[in-house]
Amino acid sequence: MKLSRREIENTLARFPGWRWENEALVKTFSFPAYMDGVHFAVRVAEEAERHDHHPDMLISYRNVTVTCTTHDTGGVTQRDVALIERIEQLMQS
Repeated sequence: MKLSRREIENTLARFPGWRWENEALVKTFSFPAYMDGVHFAVRVAEEAERHDHHPDMLISYRNVTVTCTTHDTGGVTQRDVALIERIEQLMQS
């Protein structure tokens, strides 16, 4: 079920750096070197595969932009929130 605007705003308050853009949660992560970003993208991909919920990712030199949305609902769902929570945990480890 698609989250309400208020639920999305509450989610954004919990996860600094994420923004709501085009019915998706989006964040750009910066890394000291290109390969650090690539390794991060692989870790996100592995996590996404485990949960069968796949974000769009754009690797641009030392930056990785992650876009989370649930395509079949046309917006953000609890599955996206769970994924960005896990992505944030990956950044801490």
